[in-house]
Amino acid sequence: MYALEARHAPVVSLWVWYHVGGRNEVPGTTGMSHFLEHMLFKGTPAHPKGDIDRLLARYGALWNAFTSEDVTCYFETVPRDRYATALELEADRMRNAAISLEETEAERNVIVSEREGLENDASFLLGEQLQAVAFSRHPYGQGVIGSKDEIKLMTREGLYAHYRRHYAPNNAYVIVAGDSGADELLERAAAAFGPLDAETPTEPPKAPEPPQYGEKRVIVRRSGGALPIIQIAHHSPRATDGRAAALTALSVALAGATAGGGESASGRSSRLYRALIDTGLATDVDASYTLMKDPYLFVVEATLRPGSTHENVERVIQEELTRIAREPLSDEEFARVRRQMLSASAFMTDTITWRAFRAGQLLATGAARSLGEWYEKTAAVTAEDVRAAAESIFHEKSRTVGWFVPES
Repeated sequence: MYALEARHAPVVSLWVWYHVGGRNEVPGTTGMSHFLEHMLFKGTPAHPKGDIDRLLARYGALWNAFTSEDVTCYFETVPRDRYATALELEADRMRNAAISLEETEAERNVIVSEREGLENDASFLLGEQLQAVAFSRHPYGQGVIGSKDEIKLMTREGLYAHYRRHYAPNNAYVIVAGDSGADELLERAAAAFGPLDAETPTEPPKAPEPPQYGEKRVIVRRSGGALPIIQIAHHSPRATDGRAAALTALSVALAGATAGGGESASGRSSRLYRALIDTGLATDVDASYTLMKDPYLFVVEATLRPGSTHENVERVIQEELTRIAREPLSDEEFARVRRQMLSASAFMTDTITWRAFRAGQLLATGAARSLGEWYEKTAAVTAEDVRAAAESIFHEKSRTVGWFVPES
């Protein structure tokens, strides 16, 4: 458990991070963690279906959940005097979820529809195929939502067994930030979750990704109105690696910083913006390094402007990646990158909800033990660190290239 005193407003944000996601699934069960996330909103004996939503809406709360390759997470941001309610709701559904056959069948249709909606997104479709090709052994290659066929074959019994195995206090981080002392927030959380039964610790995935010995390529063709897309991925280290902060800075140097979901989005002063958008080759560009439990991917994506070719855009991207791996950023450019990175990191923790999220993300992946420690790591990055990090991952042998080609 981890608590942060945050006196921004009279609210408390409670996050429960379960160490279960796509990486804990095997072929035949892909998408099970995401399916289970949906089922945790179907109620418990103490709080029948709809009761959680009604209670939280009555208090003006903000609440939601998400599933990733590494974790499944639930949160509520509530008025300070409703903190006990949030604790009771999360502790209750940690062990007492009512996963019925009827609700499983009903939610299956919802998830199939969600899957079909994602398939209409060219970036998702290409990214899913790129991920599957980049990983030959590790379950990261399976993604999160699962295949449509496996969603249709999911059973209530399988979902319930997955729930009992992974939803327990010894397989979760409880993160809370709010308008009370940290000790008080922790004491109340410990009182709510402490009495719950633990489960036998789950084994981590035993499928380390072997070295890649040459470039891989995938082409996705589909009809529709989408523009052509190119994605270039290089295998990159896990969040606990000493290069993690420098790789975050590298993503900022290549494509700018945003305060929304991390340090990765378009920026007019960035390398790829100038090389692709200012020259009229692309309409959008992104570079992302994601903090993950196991080695993952550094991904560059560009949406091509009509008239541009995949070959030309890929050549320009490769030239920029090679250049940044050979030559350190100038003092002026690095100062701008550092300012953008630190500003985005500070801004995204400005609200109590985002502060609790970021703390949980750092702890769950092992990137840092606190917000302050991560800030210090990023502040200590040098221009040479960024160059060296780029040189360490931007190799042809570790590269996977994906093209989305629209069909008429």
